[in-house]
Amino acid sequence: MEKFWFGKRVLVTGADGFVGAHLIKQLLMDKAVVVATVRHHRPLSTLDLIAEPEENVGKPDIETCDLLDYQEIRRICDRHQIDTIFHLAATAIVSNAANSPMSTIENNVMTTLNLLEVARINNIPRVVIASTDKAYGDHATDETESLPYKENYTLRGLDIYSASKVCADMIAQTYAFQFKLPVVITRSCNIYGPGDLNFTRLIPRTIMRLISGKAPVINLGNENVLREYLYVKDVVNAYMHLAENIEVFYGEQNKNMPISGPGTYGWPAFNFCSYTAEETKNLSSCENIKSVKDVITILRKKVNDIEPITIPKPANFIEIPDQYLDCTKMRNLGFNSSTSFETGVKETIDWYTKHYDTLKINAAKYINS
Repeated sequence: MEKFWFGKRVLVTGADGFVGAHLIKQLLMDKAVVVATVRHHRPLSTLDLIAEPEENVGKPDIETCDLLDYQEIRRICDRHQIDTIFHLAATAIVSNAANSPMSTIENNVMTTLNLLEVARINNIPRVVIASTDKAYGDHATDETESLPYKENYTLRGLDIYSASKVCADMIAQTYAFQFKLPVVITRSCNIYGPGDLNFTRLIPRTIMRLISGKAPVINLGNENVLREYLYVKDVVNAYMHLAENIEVFYGEQNKNMPISGPGTYGWPAFNFCSYTAEETKNLSSCENIKSVKDVITILRKKVNDIEPITIPKPANFIEIPDQYLDCTKMRNLGFNSSTSFETGVKETIDWYTKHYDTLKINAAKYINS
């Protein structure tokens, strides 16, 4: 029997990003017809780096595209007869967003609006919009909406990156309710794994520094902040499972969609994470929820045991306190994450070790600073 994705005509934006490349790889392996948009061609292709020769993954159809151009997006969707959109393109590095607020709002908000409008006009039956757990903001001491985050919680982004994702998230919800567009929104915890070339992030930067014989770095005051981590292959499986079940979630003629009241709060959104609220009552048993210090300690034991150093945070950096999510909604849709932190970290370290000589030029700024 052919898989769900056989012959589906799928548009993936942000195609050469970390998650986008992994998603494309799996879609191609499941025999989807993949069209991938990129803003420019990078000298290091993430898809090429993560695809092993024996996997015979193949290639997507690459469209160099400015997602701020509505007409260009529409031409691509018309030309390729797109039936599924995964919108992952974004300004995704918090520090970059803080330094370029206007371009961040453009990249994260207007591109989402353009894609949603094309999907509305073209009646595209599956649209998945990538948001983030950062959109929830600070709930660490909230007595009415306490951790873990649930999809109906208030979105409280205080920094440019988070606020831009809140805006995109809310616009997507508007298209769901007002236009009955079959759209879902993903709010993922911290994603890690092979192929992450954003060396400002904790895990890739720490691994590359340890391989280089350099001390890991911790931003002042951040050592005990809790974050939840999800392995990239689990994230990809969650994306695909969610897209496959949009019709089930909405119901025939949108019969499952609430009309008003609290049931509408965050209704099209899904947390990508590992634990239910009940399970997070005992955080010591939740191995994917760790402090920065704990993550670094684990990596030191596996790579190179070098004591970390503490560095000052940028003046404009807003640090969200503890963050972890409730996965009940995805569980109810039939999805469970399956990769332990131990397994995921091992595969991640093995990949960076294997590709160290290729990556060290791109990572030099973050290894040596």
